[in-house]
Amino acid sequence: MTRIKIAYALSLALALFVLYFGTGYVFFPETQTGGFGLPVMPMKGDPILAVKGVRDIGAGLVVLALLLFRNARALGWALLAMAFIPFGDMLIVLTHDGSPGAAFGIHGATATLMVLVSALLLIRPAQNGQ
Repeated sequence: MTRIKIAYALSLALALFVLYFGTGYVFFPETQTGGFGLPVMPMKGDPILAVKGVRDIGAGLVVLALLLFRNARALGWALLAMAFIPFGDMLIVLTHDGSPGAAFGIHGATATLMVLVSALLLIRPAQNGQ
């Protein structure tokens, strides 16, 4: 399997993962809030949960659209830019007395995976020994 195909497969998995959690925050927020890592989450019905869900759904749809058009470079740049979202979530959890395990294990790991996948898509191997 080529590096681009691996990157596409990982991108699809990331998109589906983010869509799953995003729709959860919109439609079933009580099932999602505990895993974010903050000591106190908004109550059910708080619109900020829907805002987070819509943000995640939008990010997942961008990845799916770029996968559909098979534009590896655009997908790589988009993933690199969108890695700021889980990185920012990690910082929010860490600076608000949240769980370091969730901060690094969920948000930090997601940001790292996104950066690694973007590298697979953006770094071009040398040709002819150059």
